[in-house]
Amino acid sequence: MNSPERVLGWDLLRGLSALAVALYHLLLWQEVTGLHSFGSYGVYLFFLLSGASLAYTYADRFRESRFALGPFLWVRYMRLAPLYLALMLAVLPWKARAEGWTGDLVRKLFLNAGFLFGFFDPAANAVLIGGWSLGIEAIYYLAFPLLMVVALRSQAAGLGLLAVLLALQAFWIARTVGSPSGYAANAVAYHQVPAFAAYFMGGCLIGLARRRASPRLAPALAMSGVLAGLVALWLLNPVRAGDELLGWRGAACCAVCFGMTWLAGGVDVRHGNARVATSLGDATYGLYLMHPVVYFALAWVVVPRLGLSPPLQWSTPGRVLLAAGVIGVAYVLALLSEHYFERPLREWSKRRSRLGRPAGP
Repeated sequence: MNSPERVLGWDLLRGLSALAVALYHLLLWQEVTGLHSFGSYGVYLFFLLSGASLAYTYADRFRESRFALGPFLWVRYMRLAPLYLALMLAVLPWKARAEGWTGDLVRKLFLNAGFLFGFFDPAANAVLIGGWSLGIEAIYYLAFPLLMVVALRSQAAGLGLLAVLLALQAFWIARTVGSPSGYAANAVAYHQVPAFAAYFMGGCLIGLARRRASPRLAPALAMSGVLAGLVALWLLNPVRAGDELLGWRGAACCAVCFGMTWLAGGVDVRHGNARVATSLGDATYGLYLMHPVVYFALAWVVVPRLGLSPPLQWSTPGRVLLAAGVIGVAYVLALLSEHYFERPLREWSKRRSRLGRPAGP
């Protein structure tokens, strides 16, 4: 069930979001279909859930003046860095072969090691596919104390800031994705801090609300709402990439994501469902980062050595099965990484820095 340590409904939604993003990538890369709404709003849900989880965790520390920025940033760095750096080193030989040992590659490695690339066109400077979101996330970590001060001052202040950020987001999307040149030409310009800040702030407000009073919704009711939200995102999927972010469709998808996060935060997860939610939560980060590495390792290294034709030449059912297999392998690797690599390093770093174990998700 939900506990002070973890909001399992959010773990469940976080895992489903990672699965949606992986499915979007794998089906798009193999030219099966374009689930653009899953790709875009799966990541938006990550930002919502990140803000919600952090606010839920640290609300009491802010109220009691016990929040310390340095320890907070160190804990967050150690949550992101171990797996990211390991995968970055794993793909480095391929990067060096493709780009050469240039000054630009060295600059990228430096920016990625410290998650500083969020300040410098994250979509162009992230070494790993999907890594751009982590650079932006790191900037939100820096802004988190200020956002919490505003949100805790009064409900009106928090909602006012959310309204400002929503307006900024709408303006940013309209000037990039909605410009005459379209999504593809403006992908780097779109993937910047202003395009996602409203979701992180909205998540903070949801997290604070759930910390004040977290109603125990019936699992069947709440999860039916979450699954209905995923179906709605699928039904709202456009033909052309980027259109899911614009006009009435963008507003509807945004509302669906906020509603799913609110509902998931009130789910009373019990018994076997708790194991499923915990597993999905544990695998989320690894699945998000690993599925591209697993896919391209199979498509570019394993398949040719087996003498098979490239996956793009396979039948549609074969490509779908490959996508499912990649997700399965990445999921297992993600759980192994979390339990035997990432978590032990996080616990070691907390002991070394005498930070203690934070009371939160």
